[in-house]
Amino acid sequence: MGCCSNRSPTAKRLCALGSATGVCVFALLLGFLWPSLVWEIAKGEFVLEEGTELFKNWFDPPIDTYLEVYLWNWTNADGYRTPGYKPHLEQLGPYTFSERHERVNLKWHDNDTLEFQQKRIWHYLPERSVGNYESDRVITINPVLLTVGYALRNDPLFLFYVDGIIGLNNLATSPFYDVPVREMIFEGYDDFLLTSLYALLDELPPAARPPIDLPPYDRFGWFYGRNDSETYDGTFVVGTGKDHVQNTGLMRLWNGEAQTDYYRGECGKIRGTTGEVWPPFGRLRGTPPNVTVFAPDICGSVTLQYLEEVERVGIDGLRWVGNDRVFDNGVHYPETACQCTAEDESTCPVLDNGSMDVSRCKFGAPATISYPHFFLANESYHAGITGMAPNEQDHRFVMELEPYTGVPLSVKAQLQVNLNVRQYGITLLEGIPEVMLPVLWFRQTAAITEDLADDIKLILLLPDVGVYVAYGIGALGIIGLVLALYFSVTRWKVGGSLEVQVQAKQPIT
Repeated sequence: MGCCSNRSPTAKRLCALGSATGVCVFALLLGFLWPSLVWEIAKGEFVLEEGTELFKNWFDPPIDTYLEVYLWNWTNADGYRTPGYKPHLEQLGPYTFSERHERVNLKWHDNDTLEFQQKRIWHYLPERSVGNYESDRVITINPVLLTVGYALRNDPLFLFYVDGIIGLNNLATSPFYDVPVREMIFEGYDDFLLTSLYALLDELPPAARPPIDLPPYDRFGWFYGRNDSETYDGTFVVGTGKDHVQNTGLMRLWNGEAQTDYYRGECGKIRGTTGEVWPPFGRLRGTPPNVTVFAPDICGSVTLQYLEEVERVGIDGLRWVGNDRVFDNGVHYPETACQCTAEDESTCPVLDNGSMDVSRCKFGAPATISYPHFFLANESYHAGITGMAPNEQDHRFVMELEPYTGVPLSVKAQLQVNLNVRQYGITLLEGIPEVMLPVLWFRQTAAITEDLADDIKLILLLPDVGVYVAYGIGALGIIGLVLALYFSVTRWKVGGSLEVQVQAKQPIT
């Protein structure tokens, strides 16, 4: 208020009160507008374009991701024809691998979308594993034999023909495999039945070929052909967020389609994100009740429900989890009825809640997906087998996000692969117990690093910095306003009366 010191008392009052009021108004505007200004600036970094921080972290992920694979060993397979028999399963593993994602064949389109493929690269980590990956063995059902029976279940004549060929030529001699763990997971093993079926199908004219969709490999392994493959996960098209930040990372197309034919209606729509890039929730009101992750492993999406607030490496976040709705099949939640893949929709639901049919996604194998150990599944899945021990702490699907930026804080994605074991008209499968048989489950984990967490903390601090500065400026303005009022009422008021009296005594000229 030094600029007012040489003026008249009236001018001093106006100057002081105006200056203090201006400071208060500026503080209010700064406090209200600063978060929006920061958000507008930050939005430019929440876009999948070269040069943005988001793109850099997506293209070359700075976080450590791991894949833990557990196999189910059928310990009492020899006695499967014994009366009252139940398969007993023993969990092997985890066999742990580092996982790295590389984006390849990137193409930006005019409609603000980005097309790409991804390579997933795994390396075995013995120090984080349980058991011996090189020498451990696992006994499990012959999945190729099951696939043949399941694929031909509606074609009895050709099934009879193929079953005869299997028996006469000893293409398979047992309903079980006893193979090294490393071959069952990544390396694959030579399968005489698989290669013989390919030779048989090649000899038939296209019109006479049965509806068997065998894996396009000469070996079998649950992850065979996936390591370092550009094409296995398919081709993704996602929103870049350039048109609107809430489109960042959202799936638009998968393998050129917005709707798959693996599931009906809403269940077949390409929805959600790939799990690594999320639209920021910074300007949304309230917490999204659910988030959706597109999983190429099941050719569909998993929708997680909001659970609670969490704190991770000093950052406040939100947690979503997979509940019983994910694999319900319409038993308790009508909106999940589209998970049923039966040709005759009137027969749905075919499966009890807790395990979803993915046979069309898995080369026609009678495969289903559930949570590990049939967590949250119908008790019917536990009735026919022993060895399951589901619990929430170990087997729940969890996603944690920082809401302002949409950055994942922690991910624990876990699913179990099961085979619907039936006789299917195959001689070798006679007497096999009819159960939903777990064969493996996997857990994919990732957590934010300290370096990335520090960057996020800085972004989260910026909106508050302006507000705190506004508080400080506002406090100065209020103090100035109080002082202006004080001097106006005391010193400048008296000075102002004398000034009027002196001016009144001046002679008029």
